[in-house]
Order: sequence, then C-alpha cells, then structure tokens
Amino acid sequence: MKKLLTTVAFAAAAMAASASAHAGVLSTTIDFNNVDTTPLMYGNSGFLGNGDEFYQAGLAGRTMFFDPFSNSPTAQSGDLVGALLNGACSDVLCPVNNPTGYVGILNDGALVFGSTDGFRFSVKSLNASFIGSGDPLQATPGYVRLQGMRDGVSTTATFALTGLDGSGHLNFNSINTGAFGNIEFDYVYAYAFACAVPGGGTSCLSFATDRAQFAIDDIAIEHVPEPASVALVLAAGVAAGVSRRRAR
Repeated sequence: MKKLLTTVAFAAAAMAASASAHAGVLSTTIDFNNVDTTPLMYGNSGFLGNGDEFYQAGLAGRTMFFDPFSNSPTAQSGDLVGALLNGACSDVLCPVNNPTGYVGILNDGALVFGSTDGFRFSVKSLNASFIGSGDPLQATPGYVRLQGMRDGVSTTATFALTGLDGSGHLNFNSINTGAFGNIEFDYVYAYAFACAVPGGGTSCLSFATDRAQFAIDDIAIEHVPEPASVALVLAAGVAAGVSRRRAR
C-alpha cells in the first residue's frame, strides 16, 4: 500500500507539472462588446455615472465587474465619469482605430474591475489611448496607470499614451504590462494622467485637471493555478483511477 501511495504521489506531481505548464492556465480577453446597458443610470445612452456598475464574462464562467467612479471629494452619484463607446464619439477627441466597443473614462474618472467572486487574475496586456478635450497635445499627452490590489498591498505600473498621428488622430496602442502582468490581484484600478499642453511645462497630473481621460479595451486577463492546488486535484484523479483498477 505504501508503495502504491508513493507511485500515486509521483504520478500526481508529474501530471501537476505538465498541467501547470499547459492546460492549467485560464485566460480570456475583455472586449466590452454587447454590454447590457439597462442597469446603468443613463440607460442605453452608454454614458457612465459615478457609482455605476456593469459586467462582462470573466475566467472559466465567472463574471467580471466594472465600476467607473469619480475621485473628487465632492463627487455626487451620477456625475458623468465615462461612456461605453462603439467606434466614433462626439465632443471629445477619441481614438479612431477601433470600430468596436470600448470604455472611455472622462473628467479625471477612474475604473476599478475584478471578479465578482473574488477570483484572482493578472492583467497581461490591454489596448489604451488618450482621449483629448480639445486642447493642444504633446507627443506624449498622458499616461495610464494600473494599480493592482492583493491582500491590501498595492502594486502600480504606468504606461505612456501616444499623441496625434500624422492625420491629427489619436489611436489605440497595445500595451504589454510586463512584470505587472506576473502578479495576480484581487482587483485592479485604471486611471490616467494628463500632461500639460505644449509650452506649459512637463507636469503630468491625475485627478486634478479634468483632462486625464483615456480609452481602454481588450484587457487580456489570466489565472495560473497554484501548483499545490493542481497537484491535489490530479492526485485525487489518479487515486480514483487506482481504486477502480483494484476494485476490478
């Protein structure tokens, strides 16, 4: 019996290593298409108010929540903080190279997202763009920052957003999150910094100008099961198989 259990343990360990390298990883991309807007304060207009919440399919049948909000100490429920956009937009300068759904965060707003059941995930990449308000823009008009929270500990990563192209348009660019993407979080904040207009200095500010606006789309999220968890599941499967063979 001892030899049998040792064999099971070795088999489970080998299978766990294989599974963690191949089949164990869960991944999906949040594309913000076909979002149900009926629960939103502004309904099917697509506008997002401070305190709104909407949902998208997450990892392995789970659901992701997305909460746009204002960081202003005087913010009121329903204050405009963003919009669910589909290609073109009006009144602001939006990216032109995405004809499908995406989220625009306006007026120094922010977005927090996570799994509704607390399932941890990492952010491997995303598409992002600055959103202009009509002011002249520097070559780097602003930045988008991701702030991940895990057990109350914060980790941040900041990425530059590109300026106008040769035709005077803003565009989405793909961002690989690098080392930030190796950490699994309970939830993640996304917000922007707006840089001063040309000739106005080098400062880039967040939550201070009403110009820190950004668009976000195609958030690639991932979860890698812990090796110990994979080993336990596989050990149970191997043991069940041995038990059936002994019964026969």
